[in-house]
Amino acid sequence: MDYLGKLSNLKKLSLYDVDLVDRIMLICDANAFPKLLSLDLYSVSKLESWLVAQGSMPNLSNLTIRCCLKLEMIPDGLRFITTLKKLNIMMPEEFNQRIQVVDNRGGVDYDKISHIPLITFEVFP
Repeated sequence: MDYLGKLSNLKKLSLYDVDLVDRIMLICDANAFPKLLSLDLYSVSKLESWLVAQGSMPNLSNLTIRCCLKLEMIPDGLRFITTLKKLNIMMPEEFNQRIQVVDNRGGVDYDKISHIPLITFEVFP
């Protein structure tokens, strides 16, 4: 991700069926992905955590996280990406419960994404 984040004109990044050798934490440093508009993470195996630094992905408007079955939670740094307009989640129920609103109460991580106007959920079996 460090190398990709330095591609100053990258506008869309899709990681599909990435099979990582070891457990991994994706790290998006400050100033990474300056023009990125759309990020899709599909079936990134062994991805357990993701760190998004303040200042990273300042233009991101669409984010999709699907079937990253080991990912434990939404990154805290998403709260700083005020340009996010759409978040699409297809993850196991336990992950979704951390960010969904039920009976007017947000899950433990809801505050990280509460600023995003459109959030869709699907449960991955």
